[in-house]
Amino acid sequence: MPPAFDLRQLRYFVAVAEAGSFRAAAERLHISQPPLSRQVADLERALGARLFERRPSGVELTPAGRDALPRAEAILRQAQELAQAPAHAVPGAGMRIGLTAAIAVADRVRLAQAWKRGLPHIPLEVTAGFTRDLVPALRARRLHFALVGLPGDVSGLETREVSSSPLVAALPGRHRLARRKRVSLLEVADLPLFWIARASSPDYHDFCRRYFRAIGYRPRTILVEPGLMQTFERIAAGEGWTIANGSSIETRVRAVAYRPLAEGADLAVRVAAAWRGPDTEGRFARLAAIAARILRPGSPNRRAPGRRA
Repeated sequence: MPPAFDLRQLRYFVAVAEAGSFRAAAERLHISQPPLSRQVADLERALGARLFERRPSGVELTPAGRDALPRAEAILRQAQELAQAPAHAVPGAGMRIGLTAAIAVADRVRLAQAWKRGLPHIPLEVTAGFTRDLVPALRARRLHFALVGLPGDVSGLETREVSSSPLVAALPGRHRLARRKRVSLLEVADLPLFWIARASSPDYHDFCRRYFRAIGYRPRTILVEPGLMQTFERIAAGEGWTIANGSSIETRVRAVAYRPLAEGADLAVRVAAAWRGPDTEGRFARLAAIAARILRPGSPNRRAPGRRA
């Protein structure tokens, strides 16, 4: 019996065919290129045929690939139709929404309030969680809509980026760099980095690690759980430092200095609205537009990273 293939492999195959290269397809899917190549290779083994000819300028479909492409697209369309959530077809049905923990608590409250005003006749159930859990929940239809963190594998979902938050260095207030206007990763060589375990956010963890290697930053790391107050208390005591994002920046501890990170834009936490299936009534697009307005820099009542020390 030939090895089985799955819908993700078909989505990746179609994405590469549409983009004309593995690199461009990986960027479109918000994943790195190696897992994309592996999944396409697994699909080729399952089908017993090469689907692409690799060339310096990109890829071209083989005869087998040209034959498989419309069939794969048809399968994906049928799967999408089958996966339409019941709430899409029932007027006034409730909507379950997930929010990545990378969004500050104050912004989560403002989002929930704005969404309820924007869709007043639809009961909304809004919960927070980690992107690693929100994406599978969307695919399994346990959620209808979510704001998720990127980069990550969001294949099979409709996505629309709504915000990008450069990261901030959280340093001991008495550290030599605490008076700087901006801090670079390579300058903080004397302190260990409080860092999350890979299991907390595999895609973002790997993304940061690749970036660290690319610039020659090899930190001594101390693994911590995301968002712990104790981590900032240890920073205040001079035990280390951390790279803070939107949700952890709002945690204020005396004797901790927050400074813009020189590489913060390269490592920015991007947030995208995501949903599964067609948006026939435009509800998800409306939620995404509201989120983009609430989370944009300079939006009223948004608190900018402070300089407390």
